[in-house]
Amino acid sequence: MLAVIGFSYTGMGLGGMFLGAGKLGPGLATVLANAQPLFAAVLSFFIVREVVTGRVFIGLLIGFIGVVVLAMPEMEFGNARFSGAVYVLGGAIGTAIGNVLLKYQAGSDDIYWSMGIQLVIGSLFLGIASASLGEPMEIDWTWSFTTAIFVLAIPATALMVVLWYALLASAPLNSLNSFTFLTPVFGLVIGMLLFGETFNTVEMIGIGITIVGLIIVVKAPRKQRSAQSLGRKRGV
Repeated sequence: MLAVIGFSYTGMGLGGMFLGAGKLGPGLATVLANAQPLFAAVLSFFIVREVVTGRVFIGLLIGFIGVVVLAMPEMEFGNARFSGAVYVLGGAIGTAIGNVLLKYQAGSDDIYWSMGIQLVIGSLFLGIASASLGEPMEIDWTWSFTTAIFVLAIPATALMVVLWYALLASAPLNSLNSFTFLTPVFGLVIGMLLFGETFNTVEMIGIGITIVGLIIVVKAPRKQRSAQSLGRKRGV
């Protein structure tokens, strides 16, 4: 199970997003990447038997529409390459599969050991893929590059995955996944605070729509029947 999670969540997810984002405009890449909660909502019903109520699905859809509105000023359909779109969509699907499998596995083993193993497996897959594609292996270890790698590897990836796995053990996947729609919102806020960027009218509307969708999901009554809970009822 950890091998599949490492391949899908870390390998496909992170690899697809990284490769695709460099070939697409930031707006279109953001929209395609944030289709992940919708993919996960469908998969979670079949794999972990998590019931997706109409209200939750509507909230997810509204949140996705908010992300589309947010990304509209940055969309460049004419310059987008097909391969980039395939990479990003593949990354979104891989992340969705990984999230559903993490939900299935959550609470059954040690958090740190499990997440460490799947990250190593995912990194091995990415390393093999990089070597097979003939990517250059030379690295210029500057202070700025080393700092960026540390931040991306420890707080932005390892710590995030551990916290996410812990949350999945106690909350429905689709409710948690709705918060991923806030990623572009936080990006805009950080840009405003650190770089003096300002919000335009379209971005404000997108933020508002995203928050409305998130509120709908969070306030929706919880109705969950997962494979884990069914197993516990049967004494498994």
